[in-house]
Amino acid sequence: MTDHPEPELVEQIPAADWTDMDLLTRDGAGELLDSEIEAERARVEELRGAGDDARLAEAETRLNRMVEIRSSLTADRSGS
Repeated sequence: MTDHPEPELVEQIPAADWTDMDLLTRDGAGELLDSEIEAERARVEELRGAGDDARLAEAETRLNRMVEIRSSLTADRSGS
């Protein structure tokens, strides 16, 4: 038989580390969202020139929602 070393005991604190993980997730999501917002802005400009009002309205709605979500990520982080 093989002797196994005793596992190292780790002190557990009574608080979760979800806050740190949440901030990292928000930062990553924000960066991805920034890229998507820029791409959607380009699509909106392209559709403005194409004269397709229905697709333009959809793209503008999508863009506005993304901007609102991005703003909420920043506001939540600052405690507002």
